[in-house]
Amino acid sequence: MGRVFRTTLHLSVAALMTASLSLSQALAADPIHLRMTVLGGVGAGDGTVGAIKAWNDANPDIQVDLELQSDELNWQATAPTTMFAASDGPDLTWWWCSPSFQYKEMIAANLLAPLDDIYANGGYPEGTVQYFTEPDGHKYGVNTDVVWTPYVYYNKTIFADLGLTPPTTWDELYAIAAKVRGAGFQPMVTLYDYGMVNHLVDGLMMRSWTQDEYNALLRNWSPTSTEAERAHKWTDPNSIRIFQTLKDIVDKGFAADGFAGIIDDEVAKSLFTSGKAAMYQTGSWAGAGMLKQDQFEVGYFYYPPIQDVAYGPVGSWVPNCYIAFNHDKVDAAKKVITFLASKDGALAYAKASGLTIGRTDVTAEDVSFLAPMVSQMAADVGKMGAPALYESSVPPDILNTLKRTAGEVLTGVSTPEEAGQAMEDAYEEARNK
Repeated sequence: MGRVFRTTLHLSVAALMTASLSLSQALAADPIHLRMTVLGGVGAGDGTVGAIKAWNDANPDIQVDLELQSDELNWQATAPTTMFAASDGPDLTWWWCSPSFQYKEMIAANLLAPLDDIYANGGYPEGTVQYFTEPDGHKYGVNTDVVWTPYVYYNKTIFADLGLTPPTTWDELYAIAAKVRGAGFQPMVTLYDYGMVNHLVDGLMMRSWTQDEYNALLRNWSPTSTEAERAHKWTDPNSIRIFQTLKDIVDKGFAADGFAGIIDDEVAKSLFTSGKAAMYQTGSWAGAGMLKQDQFEVGYFYYPPIQDVAYGPVGSWVPNCYIAFNHDKVDAAKKVITFLASKDGALAYAKASGLTIGRTDVTAEDVSFLAPMVSQMAADVGKMGAPALYESSVPPDILNTLKRTAGEVLTGVSTPEEAGQAMEDAYEEARNK
């Protein structure tokens, strides 16, 4: 009887061990799958693909299925109220954590999960931490990279053949445009929507406004702005000068012919890389190898100052971020974002994208793989600074009013003074809401 009991016990233990092993194998063979989206065709898409591959290779229990979105403008405009709001929407995504991209609305709708624990580990500049801290004290997005704009990339061969050097004044810039046109080339090309009526205006703000004016006008559209901030207006001379410079850029021939019809960045870039245009305005992301070609060497310069010293040569865009949605798999999604935000994840992202990292614990040696042009840009910003871009701080209706009024000045529909008044009216309306 004892022998039968022992035999039965041994068989039972063996059966339990076999069942346990089978369960473990089943669990190992059935990982958690997370759905993630990212904008393809840009540095962020390449970086996310590289970083997620590193995660998936090291974490067989949590696998991320990455979807690349190709319809840039439509997806960015509709995703927060359609794809992201759906019960079967993605578990996490790359996004713009900016008022202009419905980030605040997603927080208010309780779509996003707090990511406070990630920031508790340190590694981010204080300015970034402050940017991502909401009035409720939580942080719902984690910075991926830092990019800067506007830069003017130029064809070194055309410049050398025409005896040109990067300008130090606006008169020199207009003289360059005239000489380039005389040689049969277009001067400066850029995407109209983001380049001409947005990032170009960003650059002019940093040159026409003082530091106090710049910081005040990023804030004084808000009902909570101070009287000191509201003392600075869009109808002030330094504000009108922004629109006057836009008008001059067209009147003095710096903008390419048909600039308002360039609604695809690939068209603008191809005009430059094919040698038809001498200059191309865009951001630091283009220096990450996206302008590589065999015909000529590419250099870059900053728009000249309008006052003696510009507040910053370029503006800094930190809202590039990852966010997690309040779905059933939110804990797993947070684990993935914790890796993406770590030094190892950030380096995997940078190697794949060529973009600079927004962390403070990354050394120059760590990112020695970056293109020399991008490394030089980072050194420039480290020396000269880069204030937060206007568009990262204002709500969509204000930004859209700016883009509309800038376009009206560029196309001759409105005067600089009328544009300044339209912006001041938009600020007053926002304050009274």
